[in-house]
Amino acid sequence: MMKRVVVMTMLGVAFGALGAAGAVGLCDYKPPQTDLTSVWLSGTYRYFDDPATAGVDVNAGRATMSLAKLFDSPGFGYTVSGVGELGFANLALASLAAQGAATARYYFASGEPYFGFGSLSAGYATGQPKPGITLSVGAGYGRFSDVTPLAKAFRIQAMLLARKQLAQNLPDDTLLAVAKEIGRWAEYAAGKDPATAAKDLAAAVGRLIEAGAKIRLDLRAVLAIEEEILATGRERYCGWAVQAGLGYELVDPYGDPQDVVVTASADAAYAPNPDGQLLFRALAVGPFDIVNQHTLSVILSYEQALSPTSSFLANAALQRVKPLGAGPKDSLSLNAQVSFVWGKANVGVALGLSKAADAPGWSVDLSLSLAMKIL
Repeated sequence: MMKRVVVMTMLGVAFGALGAAGAVGLCDYKPPQTDLTSVWLSGTYRYFDDPATAGVDVNAGRATMSLAKLFDSPGFGYTVSGVGELGFANLALASLAAQGAATARYYFASGEPYFGFGSLSAGYATGQPKPGITLSVGAGYGRFSDVTPLAKAFRIQAMLLARKQLAQNLPDDTLLAVAKEIGRWAEYAAGKDPATAAKDLAAAVGRLIEAGAKIRLDLRAVLAIEEEILATGRERYCGWAVQAGLGYELVDPYGDPQDVVVTASADAAYAPNPDGQLLFRALAVGPFDIVNQHTLSVILSYEQALSPTSSFLANAALQRVKPLGAGPKDSLSLNAQVSFVWGKANVGVALGLSKAADAPGWSVDLSLSLAMKIL
């Protein structure tokens, strides 16, 4: 029941924001190239000692790291994703779960979504004798787009509405024109310091807004546009890709003979609003009888900025190992936290649920948390 509540809350927050950004959606923006990186570290710890009982009642914690890297150009692209979690009890390692994958894509025709790929995937959870590692090649369909410029355009619009510089939303063509101009940041920054480049770009964006809305912006509004252009840490992207192929088990998680395997995966990214990001990845690896023998890994995460100084982050990671002739063994980790800015770190309240493959039940961790976004 608790698992369903966390997952449904995560999805509800994401899809409940649909349409909030206006008639033009973030995923309507198509840049020539995408290059995004996101790394999160988080940790929780709880210590409780009741004098009425013998010994320390609770002395446990967990550390979690998640990584998402995406590059996509007309002819080549790659993705790297992963999540790992360490569980501690009485200052000793109690559980370990980790999964990740790296995929390189070569597009058969520049600008088209058809591609060939090579990938390396790995996964391990407490209860497995060995990690599972698979190398695969195949073909697929799909692309990803960096929609951060349009997200910045929406944030600039919201800022101007709040300052009464705008009486209503900008026309869709003006928003897209502003996003396209922000997407030329590399051209503006070539040979200049960031402050000068941001000033020049803000001036160009201001002219587009003034022409589209038939207004005059004051100096403070232009300076606020500069700040948004320079802001980092809220990159957004959209897209999806499906792929299938053949692979070879470099390491079998249960010590079975190495063999040729079938691989199939799906990746998706969706930005429901300028401050939200939903990511999904699923990977299945197994022999030709993949239904009865396989390793399945699923990662789902959602990030939402609640205010300039607070955010919501949730992720779920499932690893299922189904040996031939035996029942599946599942390892599942769910984490959700509301965090607040404190210096360079985020501090808040976190809820974590996890279940190792051989564990009789769920472990529940409700505690204070510390998270820092590295990139």
